[in-house]
Amino acid sequence: MAAVPAGTPIVNTAALTFEMNGSAQQVASNTVTLVSAELLDVTITAERPSLAVQSQAQVAVPFVIVNTGNGPQSFALTITGNQQGVVVDRVARDGNGDGAFQTDTDPLLTPPSVRLAPGEQVRIFVLVDGAQVAAAAAITATVSAQSGSGAAGTVFAGAGANGADAVVGVSGARASATSTLSPAGPAQPSLAKAQTVTAPDGSSRAMRGAVITYTLVATLPGPTRGVTIDDPIPAGTAYLADSLALDAVALSDRADADPGTADAAGVHIRLGDLAAAGSHTIQFSVKIL
Repeated sequence: MAAVPAGTPIVNTAALTFEMNGSAQQVASNTVTLVSAELLDVTITAERPSLAVQSQAQVAVPFVIVNTGNGPQSFALTITGNQQGVVVDRVARDGNGDGAFQTDTDPLLTPPSVRLAPGEQVRIFVLVDGAQVAAAAAITATVSAQSGSGAAGTVFAGAGANGADAVVGVSGARASATSTLSPAGPAQPSLAKAQTVTAPDGSSRAMRGAVITYTLVATLPGPTRGVTIDDPIPAGTAYLADSLALDAVALSDRADADPGTADAAGVHIRLGDLAAAGSHTIQFSVKIL
């Protein structure tokens, strides 16, 4: 059975039925009325208890607040950090509920507070400049009922919905959660590979005589030394001579001035020392035997 909403009048009148002078009679009692109290309870959860951040990015640290009481309630938010220099004075509400912070849909909360119906939940984002996170930083969000908080059972007369009393629940009408931010390590180079198949009949079936073209994309996030890319020729296939290319420029198969070589065993690209971030695309083809 659902909880009675806070501020609901509970009205009761009894009836007494009896016989007198050969006829049924009925009289009503006086009516007694009370108003159901508002239970003040709340939870908050860190959706990302730990979060690695890039120095150049704004970080949206998500927390979820749930009004576990039985009445509509406004909750004040207090955000603290344990690292000097990490500013935590901006809080936004997830306006469209998609879990990702966007400036056009997620309004800043000024002052930081939310009003929630009974059972309603909302996601908030604490916005942090990733450049400020030089070491592990704990971000703590504390939420408290504006009608009052304290020991369970504490009563705030007339502070609840429709003038009802507000009674503090087991949460103390106050809850906290912490998310720890840490600087992400330097981005690592990556290599992605894709393949396309062209069969003798024009289809993309992997059949005898079909040509497989491999495309590799090497992504370097910054200056990188000694870059080489090696790809062995798969068993059951043969390398197609002079099919090797780097960034859409054909390379010779033999060892010469260009950075590529290829033979029956595999293809090899020697990019050496790269002074800046960038990506490079390698292509070559083999035939299914």
